[in-house]
Amino acid sequence: MKTIYYTLLFTYFIALGCKKETVKNYSSNYNDTTVSTVKEKDSSTLTDTIKKNSDLPVDNEEKESQQEITTTPTDSSKYYIYFTLDDGPQPGTRICKNILKKNNVRATFFMVGAHNEGKERNDLVDSINNDQLFIVSNHSNTHAHNKYALFYSKPTSSFQDFITAENKLNIKHKIARLPGRNTWAVGNKVKGEPSAFAVAKKLDSAGYKVYGWDLEWRFIHGNIPLESASQMVKNVESKLKSGKTFMPKSIVILVHDRMFQRPQYADSLRKFITALKQNDKYIFETLDKYPTLTSIDKKPLEKK
Repeated sequence: MKTIYYTLLFTYFIALGCKKETVKNYSSNYNDTTVSTVKEKDSSTLTDTIKKNSDLPVDNEEKESQQEITTTPTDSSKYYIYFTLDDGPQPGTRICKNILKKNNVRATFFMVGAHNEGKERNDLVDSINNDQLFIVSNHSNTHAHNKYALFYSKPTSSFQDFITAENKLNIKHKIARLPGRNTWAVGNKVKGEPSAFAVAKKLDSAGYKVYGWDLEWRFIHGNIPLESASQMVKNVESKLKSGKTFMPKSIVILVHDRMFQRPQYADSLRKFITALKQNDKYIFETLDKYPTLTSIDKKPLEKK
């Protein structure tokens, strides 16, 4: 009888040990899976990317993830130029449009909602919106009244400013540029000034891509181009060869419409465009064709 009793007791303890080990292993696997899922979600959402990097402007690729480029560029032997014009409609916008149209150059106009007042400007914006060479994109409604620190300290009202502009300008492509801040939120990458990240996050949640710039044609005295056309051509070549652009083989160029309202400066724009078009390695595109990063082993940035 004692032998049977000890045998049953021994069997009971063995079974109990196996059960504990099974529970331990399941718990361990569950935790690992949970952590992995959270990490994957963190790396694929702009919201958490911004939270983790709110102290510094960084390029937010996941280093451990293999990346691939989707959409354009499709020809690896070419360089893609995204010519963007800010602050229209304003004096100079129509001149720029006509020069680009005549030279068959694709371009992106980042416009300000508050500038689109009156029939003449309404018609101009509509003509650009309806031209297959161009797209009209969102540069806010008020341009922050040029008080950028205050504007970005109130992300909710700043976001609403963009929504107002979206309606005023009949925006067809959810593409935005922040006033006064060279900040990007495209694909899985975030880069720029931390003060603007909260607004970029809200725009991303609304389905927008936020574009900064790689090279600016600067101006002085409010509207006078600083660099000559030939110098700008050299700057484009140098920037592309250096590889120091947001995406490889792609360059986003920033100009302001008002720089070219005078005949001599409109001529500089013509010379710049003509020189670039003579290089068969350069292709002009609009920002809706800009390449974006996705990861082979994780989902692209999710919209919320």
